[in-house]
Amino acid sequence: MSALEPAEHPAEQKVSAPLDGAEPAGDTLLSRFGRWWGRKGEADAAHGKRPAKAEASDAPALSTRAMKRQREQLRPCFDARLTDGAANAAAQAWQAEYEGASEPVRQAMLTVLAEVAAGADAPGAQAGTASGLSQALSNARIRFFKRLAAHHGKGGNSACGLHFLIQLRADMLRWHKRVPGLRVLDEDLEALFSTWFDVGLLELQPITWDSPASLLEKLIRYEAVHEISSWTDLRNRLDSDRRCYAFFHPRIPREPLIFVEVAFVPEMAANVQALLDEAAPLEDLRRVKWAIFYSISNTQPGLRGVSFGNFLLKRVIEELQREFPKLKQFATLSPMPGFADWLRRQPGDGIAKILGEKRLARWAERQGTPPADGAAWLAALPADAPDGVVRDTALTLAAHYLVREGGRGQPADPVARFHLGNGACVERLNWGADLSRKGRAQGCGMMVNYLYVPEALDDNLARLGEGNPRMSRAVGKLL
Repeated sequence: MSALEPAEHPAEQKVSAPLDGAEPAGDTLLSRFGRWWGRKGEADAAHGKRPAKAEASDAPALSTRAMKRQREQLRPCFDARLTDGAANAAAQAWQAEYEGASEPVRQAMLTVLAEVAAGADAPGAQAGTASGLSQALSNARIRFFKRLAAHHGKGGNSACGLHFLIQLRADMLRWHKRVPGLRVLDEDLEALFSTWFDVGLLELQPITWDSPASLLEKLIRYEAVHEISSWTDLRNRLDSDRRCYAFFHPRIPREPLIFVEVAFVPEMAANVQALLDEAAPLEDLRRVKWAIFYSISNTQPGLRGVSFGNFLLKRVIEELQREFPKLKQFATLSPMPGFADWLRRQPGDGIAKILGEKRLARWAERQGTPPADGAAWLAALPADAPDGVVRDTALTLAAHYLVREGGRGQPADPVARFHLGNGACVERLNWGADLSRKGRAQGCGMMVNYLYVPEALDDNLARLGEGNPRMSRAVGKLL
């Protein structure tokens, strides 16, 4: 149900292709020629043809002169007077140049930024006092970020300074191992984001089919759990028996930071194919008993480490209870994105210990000699296998992975870590619940229901801290 990257756990952000074969917005003859030329270059390379004019692969992205100019441009941005108009203008000019640059140039610009930040003047620091110097340098870096954040992005093509800083930090996170000095910049920026994106400052808003088209397009692009395949698919997810809520920051009103998709159903959902069936009749909202959170997507990689996903679910539950006073049951239908990778790494004797002698004997009776290691076990657990032994084996391994793997009250699976960390309970494992390519690859087609009981969240969270996560009897039997 969740792809909570960047804030809660790593997950790959997906950008959807154009829907229904349509060309991308802004497609021109020139851009089509550019794509053809790129494909021609790739074909030439594949056949051993050299381009007419080869470029040196190790040529610097920024010339010595350009790097010197950038140093001179950036130094005033770290000065003590935050209200200095010239320094603010220099920071905005640097932003505009960064936004228009290619990736290699951006990386070079970050290298210069880290260099200038490390050598920024530190007025007020006591000579010979390491802590005083460190604090002064941190203050200088924060001043630079505040100059950018103050930019409202009006006029030209520059983004709002706050949105630009989110994108800038996403690049920092990608390149911090290549660019010395980025880590300290990232730490300062993350600390500022924790204040600027405090949940008390965010606005919870519904997204409906009547929302602006630009916002609906972002919903398609940012959906990271179950791909939105068409406008018809999107409309089905925003129909009258569905809800979608997102957190917005008032400075970035058209950019959702995180959103959750909700379905109302008569019983706890067991598979996503039925949940997203476009031909299914509308549910009667006077009779539904369950609200199912089936997708949570963080939209901004640059906000990784800034936690507001847990507040989103609690706020949404409160909102649903106000709209439907009789609605009492809340659960998720969630993937297990780390299960297949975990199983692949396990030794054969470790898996044998998890399954136990009886299950291994049943496997040998029905399937033959048990696989030798985790990779072989993974291949032996197809998501649509009809055999009950395969199903029982897969569910047992999944239950162990969700509840027993991890340490210090932190489950190994990132989605389990999020929901159990919110006080949910591991309620049910579902076989064949997601038969998409992604569902098969990540979790052998299995999904899990996490149950949210509002009055039990605090007690469940305390149990998790003790290393004893709450689970249903059905999940306990698998263990």
